[in-house]
Amino acid sequence: MRLLVRTVLYSSLAVALVVALWTLPIDAVIVSLRSWAETNGPIGMVGFGAAYVLLALLFVPGAALTMVAGAVFGIGWGMVVVAIATSVADAAAFLLGRYIARDAVVRLMERYPRFKIVDRTISRGGWRIVALIRLSPALPYSASNYLFGVTSVPFFPFLISSGIFTLPGALAYLYLGYVGAETVSGTSRNSVEWTVLCLGLAVTFVAIGYVTVLARRTFAELK
Repeated sequence: MRLLVRTVLYSSLAVALVVALWTLPIDAVIVSLRSWAETNGPIGMVGFGAAYVLLALLFVPGAALTMVAGAVFGIGWGMVVVAIATSVADAAAFLLGRYIARDAVVRLMERYPRFKIVDRTISRGGWRIVALIRLSPALPYSASNYLFGVTSVPFFPFLISSGIFTLPGALAYLYLGYVGAETVSGTSRNSVEWTVLCLGLAVTFVAIGYVTVLARRTFAELK
């Protein structure tokens, strides 16, 4: 039943995305955002990063935010912006969960039974459990930042592990956002360049998928 619900949900999202691409002026929006980013330079990146942090704290999916960063800033500068923004969001949510909103986060934990496994194994695995969760997105990114705050994992090992092992997934979503933006904005490229872009995207997702499978197997062994 759960598999059917997920299949219907993801199919609906895919259809909604296709409809949006065909009916909304996505190309004009992307051109405007890129122009804004080029005009504002570093200030634009800081502003986008601040918005990323705020939205992540409000449970907006990190994947969507990262794709927007890829569409606006490209893969290189997009990675810089996302790496810094996710680290700040990680730290803020972790500290909020540990010291300010602990009771609310404990109640939130009841919605994610898988995290009870994390809570039990974190004392043995520490930062390794954080790494496995980041490589295998068993929990929503934004929620997990708060949930880690009520575990026994120390702050700095959490922050370092999360910052490093968030990057592979971020690269995939940045790449997806960049290729999508290049496609809908009508950027002039020859067939060889498009082939390289698509192959790079495919290789990136295959690699991420492989790492995800390995991480899930390792995490299952710790249960």
